[in-house]
Amino acid sequence: MRKIFRMLILAVFTLFAISVFAELKVNLQSDTVVIGGKLPITVEVTGKDGKPAQYTLKAKLNLGGFDKPEVLTKGLTGNGKVVLNYLAPKRAGEIKITFTAETTDKSIFTQEVSIKVTEKDESEFSEKLKAQIDSFRGSVAIKKSNKTTWESITKNMVIQEGDEILTLEKSYVVVKFPDGSMTKITENTQVLFEKLRVSKEGKILVSIVIQKGGTYNIVQKMMAGSSFEVKAGSVTAGVRGTEFGVEIINDKPVIKVWSGEVFAFFGNDFVLPITAGQTLIYQLGTELVQDISQLFDSTTLEPLKEIMPEIEKLFEETPEEPEEEKPSRTGEIQQPQSQPEPQPKAYIPPLGVETAIKNNQKYIVYSISPEFTIGPITLGIGLTAYATEVGGTLYYGIPSENPSTDIINMITINHVALNLGNFYLRYGNMPPISLGMGFSVRDYFKPYAKSFDIKIAFGSFALFLHIPYELTKLWMPEIVQSDSVFAGEMEVKSAVLGMDLGIAALYDTDVTNENTKPTVDDTPINLSLSAFLRYPLLNNFYFGLEFGSQWLADMSKFGIGAFGGLSGKIGIADIIVGGYGTWNGFRPFHFGRIYTIQKSKNELPTLDNVQTSFGFLAGLNFYHDIATGRFYIYGNFSGDMDALGEFRITIPQIGAVAGLFIYGYYFDQTPFSNGEFFDSDTISFLRITYPIMERNLAAGIVYNWDGTKWMQSVYIGSEINW
Repeated sequence: MRKIFRMLILAVFTLFAISVFAELKVNLQSDTVVIGGKLPITVEVTGKDGKPAQYTLKAKLNLGGFDKPEVLTKGLTGNGKVVLNYLAPKRAGEIKITFTAETTDKSIFTQEVSIKVTEKDESEFSEKLKAQIDSFRGSVAIKKSNKTTWESITKNMVIQEGDEILTLEKSYVVVKFPDGSMTKITENTQVLFEKLRVSKEGKILVSIVIQKGGTYNIVQKMMAGSSFEVKAGSVTAGVRGTEFGVEIINDKPVIKVWSGEVFAFFGNDFVLPITAGQTLIYQLGTELVQDISQLFDSTTLEPLKEIMPEIEKLFEETPEEPEEEKPSRTGEIQQPQSQPEPQPKAYIPPLGVETAIKNNQKYIVYSISPEFTIGPITLGIGLTAYATEVGGTLYYGIPSENPSTDIINMITINHVALNLGNFYLRYGNMPPISLGMGFSVRDYFKPYAKSFDIKIAFGSFALFLHIPYELTKLWMPEIVQSDSVFAGEMEVKSAVLGMDLGIAALYDTDVTNENTKPTVDDTPINLSLSAFLRYPLLNNFYFGLEFGSQWLADMSKFGIGAFGGLSGKIGIADIIVGGYGTWNGFRPFHFGRIYTIQKSKNELPTLDNVQTSFGFLAGLNFYHDIATGRFYIYGNFSGDMDALGEFRITIPQIGAVAGLFIYGYYFDQTPFSNGEFFDSDTISFLRITYPIMERNLAAGIVYNWDGTKWMQSVYIGSEINW
């Protein structure tokens, strides 16, 4: 009994001695850290003699990571004091870290600390950061954030938040940021520039999402508080200044680091550092880990065997011996050429077999349309032929009232643009046209028509002209009027008390009583004149006013209208709402997407018989990777309304299934009449498209509403725009 008592006394004395003469201290620089941030932690162990002791340090945590990850596995060897950097995860929360130190004499010390991870305030990044195309090669396309169509890329083109870039085989593009950082998007890659922002102090916020393929990046040392991230699946590479690459290989994120240090964030929970000379391969691909031990089991760190490729590079051209030119593998970039002028860059050639209607005649059009950029000039040369029926006589060029069998006319100019900064001239497929606040002219568009569009800007003055003519034959040259609508707009920025002042006009040169409904005696509207003011309230949010007039073709009558409202972006939606007043029959939004359809069906409305009317407009456009569209409803407070809607849904590729494009259109002048969404005056169709060669060749089914039922048809063509 005495022996047991003596042992207990010895144990108590030993514990007391340890508590007096040995100690584990954990000091936090702060008890809070922002999402994705770094927090220094000092750990110090002293022995019984009060001097630094040798020990093995281990840590357990529920979120985040350390810049020395061995502290979480086999333990970190130290002598006295060691400084660790805690790496905060991608979500806010309370973090518990338990440190355990075992000294050489087997003494064990434990201490728990708490850290609060707070949300990152991105409100200071209030300005748009504009990157720029530095160089590119091969088939490269871009989809701007406010558009749903892919277009050819050009040197020095500005890249903004929300833009997407797509490269095909043997192609690449280099994007340069204002601070000198650069990203090379390699072949067979699609990326989204999710965030491109800058603060007034010069801090930057960059987030690039790799949807497929890979990038190489050189990031300059950034100001404290800046962020540069590249996402691949569930893994995000975050850096402050380094050279690294991020790829998706067989659905597995791979990160390569040539210099500096990269923090790999796994989902929102855990973080691992990758130092220079290492390659990280995440075996679980897009799955999320639930425990830090699972992360270590599923992640491989290997020595980096590749050398860092040179980012800026134009591949050498050897036209004399093309058979010896070999394409580089992804990431292998040769030395830049010393040539005075860049070689022409070719865009993806849209290939199509589709139907077109011109002057009430239906045609089957066959075309292939490569596009080239040479300095400030973009040129799309088409090879186009058409027939009036399958197996019928083949004519060359754009469908015309004077068909040609001369094969030289197969060569057509589908698109040409000259961009000199202050002067921009474009010839090609007609873009949608909106004038002023869009009260009278909103998204006017005629399918299959080409036009000349000119923009001139000097200082605060800007001028826009729309001239509807097209070149149908090269030999003998034939230029014909492609549409009867001419338009123009002049604007002076900050002209009146900080508000932009402008005037706009649209004139239809060919419209008669035959284009109106049989029950209408007046001639149709053919002229719109308007003046507008627009004042910026906040970033991307405005208050605007438009005053307009509409005139009948015989000038016997005119209507007047006024519109005022708010517009701006909220998340992925571009919202507009406002009220209007009309006098003497003015028709809001008369020249719109549906105007040419109404005209071809001889159903154009004329000035309303209502002398005075007050109404509203509410609508939104939304943009997302999977779905884009818009819906507007407008009318007077007596219940007379119009509804217009469009949407596109892109179902991405899943395995061997190439995905689908679904597009729908809806217009009704009596929406919800008698509780029916579709009625006799509804114009609507649904197109379901399956891509055969990306969007360059697609097949699909079209459902058209004929007023009483849905009609089905099949088409093969290009899925380039909508």
